[in-house]
Amino acid sequence: MKILFYFPVSATRRFEPLTAIKGSAFFRRPNYDAMRLSYLSRGNEFYYFDERIESWPEFSPDVVVINTPLNLVYYVESTIKKGYYKGVKTIGYGIYPTLFPNDAKKIFDSVVKGDIVPIWQKILEDLKSGRLEPIYENNEDKQFFKVERNAELKYGFTPLISQLRTQFGCQCAMEFKDYCYESIYYRKVFRWKPEEVAREVNSLTRKVIYIMDDDFLDDIDYALEILDRCWIYKKMWIFQTKGKIFKYVELFPKLRENGVRIIYLKEDWLGNNLREKIDENQFFKEKEYEVNLVHGHRIAVGAKIILGFEGEDYHFYRKLLKFLIKLKLDFIEISAQTPMPFTNAYKKYEKNRQIIKDLSLYDRWMPVVKLGTANQNDLYSWMEWLRDGFYSWDSIIRRMMFAGQKFGIYNTLFFYLIPNLSYRENFLEKVGYPP
Repeated sequence: MKILFYFPVSATRRFEPLTAIKGSAFFRRPNYDAMRLSYLSRGNEFYYFDERIESWPEFSPDVVVINTPLNLVYYVESTIKKGYYKGVKTIGYGIYPTLFPNDAKKIFDSVVKGDIVPIWQKILEDLKSGRLEPIYENNEDKQFFKVERNAELKYGFTPLISQLRTQFGCQCAMEFKDYCYESIYYRKVFRWKPEEVAREVNSLTRKVIYIMDDDFLDDIDYALEILDRCWIYKKMWIFQTKGKIFKYVELFPKLRENGVRIIYLKEDWLGNNLREKIDENQFFKEKEYEVNLVHGHRIAVGAKIILGFEGEDYHFYRKLLKFLIKLKLDFIEISAQTPMPFTNAYKKYEKNRQIIKDLSLYDRWMPVVKLGTANQNDLYSWMEWLRDGFYSWDSIIRRMMFAGQKFGIYNTLFFYLIPNLSYRENFLEKVGYPP
């Protein structure tokens, strides 16, 4: 059977013939679900089509699997109607089919609620027998972690970094669960056995590994066992975790010894009430101490921040930029407050008529919550100003002078300068969130 996995993207990321691929290759990696499905589809012909790096391929599939996020549903629907593959079965999965399965049935021949991978063998069997069901729901109490990595070798993807999942599931602080895709997909956290993770890492030829887990250090003993088992392979690690890591200061020497190079602190670290705390001297001193603690072990640190809350104005964003630069953070990732439909946060805003329901805006880049203190255009322009200010040449160079003293030449170039320039390139080209 010929299977086409179609990964659509927004117009600002989409490949155009005879022009350079948009955005920085540092962040450009293949869809991980496609790599897992490719592994489970051995014995079939599997083609991964990614709109970031290529035009429609000369490939005649028997079925098209389409990853469908909320912001691209209208684009995907129009693409299907154009009839690129008339008569070919289409299977939609992702956040949109999971949240709106009945609406998705009008677009696709079949839709999947939840993670498609654990029930992929069932779908394949039904395809071959001609009995494809209109809706599949993942009720499996198991998970598949193995991947086929041929897609990572395609031209256009980063040649420097391999990606890895050791866990699936939402590990956010409670106040951020309504913004998390993983909380929509998974009812609990699934973890790969550390010995199997080590075997997978041993097979990787690239030195740098980006761990895609929602919170790699949520279970510290589990994470340390993985790093200890993989120490012999001399890999360098990038991952994200919650702010609770600073309760375990004894952990940082172990992280450095095991090759950790970049830690992204999740949104809970700075919280969702920055407007109230940003002027508190004690709050700044606490965060400055924590950033210095990470830097003291020659590890770069980034912060993920959700903005777009009540009370924000231009004056707040000016103070926030000074605050972030003064903290000496190496990277920031800014996203607009985007509660998932049907969650408590969404219902609260919906009840107060504060939510914009146009799904094409649900990309975490455009504000979708109406505030009394600012309109959507103002919020968008302030967030752009904040990104541009943090990743301006002056800011990057000033921060690099500090980083060079902490990290050394090699780490400064690879784990500070290249990521910063890559963020700058992506924001200038407006490729959206995540980078």
